[in-house]
Order: sequence, then C-alpha cells, then structure tokens
Amino acid sequence: MPSKDSQTRRVIAGIGLLLATAVIATAGRLMTPPFEPGVPAYREKGTPGAPIVITEFSDFQCPACQQVVGPLHQVLTLYPGKISLRFRHMPWDFHRWAAAGAAAAECAGKQGKFWEYHDLLFARQGAWSLAATPEANLSDFLRYAKETGLDETAFGSCLKDPETAKAIEKERKENRDAWINSTPTMVINGKRFIGSHQLRTVGLNHIENELKKAGRF
Repeated sequence: MPSKDSQTRRVIAGIGLLLATAVIATAGRLMTPPFEPGVPAYREKGTPGAPIVITEFSDFQCPACQQVVGPLHQVLTLYPGKISLRFRHMPWDFHRWAAAGAAAAECAGKQGKFWEYHDLLFARQGAWSLAATPEANLSDFLRYAKETGLDETAFGSCLKDPETAKAIEKERKENRDAWINSTPTMVINGKRFIGSHQLRTVGLNHIENELKKAGRF
C-alpha cells in the first residue's frame, strides 16, 4: 500500500500537470494571431464601413459550411446596415472538388456574380460534389454559370487560367498561417467562432456587445 507521503506527491504531481495543461491551452489561445484580411470587393456584402465585420472562411464542399449560409443571412437581416460580410476561400484537400468550386465562384465573382454563384453552389452541393470525373464536374459548373447569367466563354477561360488556382492556393496558405484550422470559421471583429451553433449563440452575443460599444445597438 502506498505511503501517505507517496499519495500526497502523486496528488501534487497531478495538480501540477493539470495546471501546466491549462497554461499551455491559455497560451495557445492568446497566441492565436488576429486575422481580419481584406477580400476583393465582389466577395463582400452588407454595408461597407459597418461597425461589425464578419470574415467567413469556407469550403463549398463542406456540409457544415452549407449549414451556416442561412444563419449568416439572418444576421445580415437582423442587423441591417450594421454588418459587412466577407468571404475567404478555404478549400480542403480531402474534398475532391472543393478547390474547383472555389475557382468557379471566383470566376463568377470576376463577372460580378460571386454571391449568386456562392448560393447556387451551396444549394446544389449534393449534386456537383458527387461528380465522378473532372469533365462531369466542369459540366455542372458551366451549367450553373449559364443559370446565373455569366458569359460562359469568359467563365471557362477563367477556370483554365492557372492564375486562378494560384490565387486560391495563396489565400488558403494565408489562412493556414493565421491558424484557421476549421470551416466554417467566422472572425467577428477579431474574435473567432466556429460553426453555425457558435455563430447563433456566443457569436450573436459578441455582435451585440460590439454594437453597444459602438453606440449602434
């Protein structure tokens, strides 16, 4: 049977381990760099110069990202004139067509139709994400381009342009360097929230607190 001193040492060691773990976790949160990067004008909607800036990091093939589309729209509706929503591409390698979807949305954006194409990609996620071949995937995207009234020739040329893929990869690297490790992540006035549940709960509380500080609530 362990002695009383031995048991005491074990308790103290356990407490020390717990404290060390807590310190490391806290330090990790404090070290997370603030990240509110800019985006092209066509990837921003709401009110320019609004007191609340929401930067969304998203993957078009991510089911959780699809689920946050509605709540984000509700936030814009709930606080008219007070929100600026920005979109950042964060396609994951394990989603086969995510990078292609980002490229398609980007090419639509260059024709002023980013948000229309964005909505269509999420609405049809269950269709284009199951494409068996690159040709079938491209066919889906070209069909959506026609539906959104894009110049199909210019859209196709944009998709083939290697600079489109390079720009998306550059953006993804910037996101990773800033420790964006989950999608959807929303950075709201510098504070990070992950997923629709956090957005609808603590995210809304943060928005209202920020509006109160700005005298806009």
